[in-house]
Amino acid sequence: MREYFGIHNHTEYSNIRLLDSINRPKDLIRKAIELGLSGIAITDHECLSSHVEVTKIAEEIRKTNPDFTVALGNEIYLVDERKSGQKYFHFLLIAKDAIGHKALRELSSTAWYYSYTDRGMERVPTTKEELSAVVNKYRGHLIATTACMGGELSTNALLAAMSKKVNDMNSAKGYERNIDNFINFCVDLFGEDFYIECAPSKFEDQLTVNQELYWIANHYNIKMVVGTDAHYLTAAERPVHKAYLNSKGGEREVDSFYEFAHLMDSDEVTDLLSLCFSSSVIEDILDNTIEIQKKITQYSLFHKQDIPSVEVKDYPKKEIHNEKYPTLSAMFNSDDIQNRYWVNQCSEKLIQLGKNNDTYLSELEEEARVKSIISEKLETNMFRYPNTLQHYIDMIWECGSMVGAGRGSSCAALNHYLMGITQLDPIEWDLPFFRYLNEERIELGCLILMLPSCK
Repeated sequence: MREYFGIHNHTEYSNIRLLDSINRPKDLIRKAIELGLSGIAITDHECLSSHVEVTKIAEEIRKTNPDFTVALGNEIYLVDERKSGQKYFHFLLIAKDAIGHKALRELSSTAWYYSYTDRGMERVPTTKEELSAVVNKYRGHLIATTACMGGELSTNALLAAMSKKVNDMNSAKGYERNIDNFINFCVDLFGEDFYIECAPSKFEDQLTVNQELYWIANHYNIKMVVGTDAHYLTAAERPVHKAYLNSKGGEREVDSFYEFAHLMDSDEVTDLLSLCFSSSVIEDILDNTIEIQKKITQYSLFHKQDIPSVEVKDYPKKEIHNEKYPTLSAMFNSDDIQNRYWVNQCSEKLIQLGKNNDTYLSELEEEARVKSIISEKLETNMFRYPNTLQHYIDMIWECGSMVGAGRGSSCAALNHYLMGITQLDPIEWDLPFFRYLNEERIELGCLILMLPSCK
């Protein structure tokens, strides 16, 4: 059985805008290993939402399968311009390395930003101008393919073939001009990192497209690869996937387009491609997927946690010894200016409010204790967070804008109330701090608040 790299695969994260895939990331990756693939690329529609989970799985798998490559990508919707009612052409991007993934994040962020500002869009498109800007910024760090039947190349190739079949040569020439413009655009942008993608299938239109793509690849001297465009794991899961697609919004082209959209071993890929190509061509197509794999450097999305700090008032050290509030006492004499600022801000506010009593000090001690434990576990100073947040919220208030917390449970933090981050006294309303933060829940992601820009 010939080895190949799975370049085009979807997980359940592709379901953000529409029902699409039933693959769980862990199941998809383990099935690829079981089928003898040399690696797999995760290329969900429109988003990178699976990548953190996929990275965790990949790092665990590499302990026992060090040569198995898990690549991160995105199947974007590539358009000439952003407008409603247009055809959203599929286009596949795979990151070669961490820099390439940064490029993916920039593209995805831009696409989703405009998706929210330009309401009414059925998809989350990326314009060719936006793609060009990012690829040129990070040139050499992204791999691109023409994607599936929904891609611009395959669409125009099929339309050209159909036009020729009915002897409509004028229309055929128009589609061929579209092909030429698209190919030149991609080659100029990606060079040898651009590949033409065919698909293993018995679907008549796909067979026609495969043959057209082969001619185009030869004509423009571009390498051809195969992508299974896996939306479910095995052929046996096809009825489940079909039922899933039909569970909302009615029929989608399920009996043709998705008939062979499962993960395949190289033997099944070869059998289906043999309907279009010779054995030597198929070998080249499979080998080209390995070429893509070799261009990919394994990297991690994880790094040491860090919280940005802002310049704060430098309170002098105070030697305070109170056995009832040991954490607060230590912070008054801390070597870290961020710690001293936090404890002084909170204590001054308690005095100002006339609440410098055991009820409030005990709560503040507990919050300081938990923050200190988490700071140690994450190897970063958690007290920077409210300090920095206070700074930006004060700026927003000065701009005359309204401010709201990104998490409702942040109102349970007494220190937030004392620093002016929230306006609700959690003691008065009996709000438990552990709902906001506790030592068993230390991920920084749960702390992030989205703040409006001050202009």
